[in-house]
Amino acid sequence: MSTVARIGNRARVRRYRALHRRIDYVPSYDVLPILEHYRKVGLDRWLSGVIDYLIRTGHQVITGNGRQ
Repeated sequence: MSTVARIGNRARVRRYRALHRRIDYVPSYDVLPILEHYRKVGLDRWLSGVIDYLIRTGHQVITGNGRQ
């Protein structure tokens, strides 16, 4: 990869991360099968989408509404 391409990629990643915060997450051994189940049944192809769905659903159950 050329130096110009590397610098361009770094700038792009910095702009993306400024708007999309990264959260490193390693699921517990008993949670991973739950995440994989929802991913496999087609809820979302990516674990991040499944985690978002579960958080939103849990929030709705706890608060009684879907608002943040």
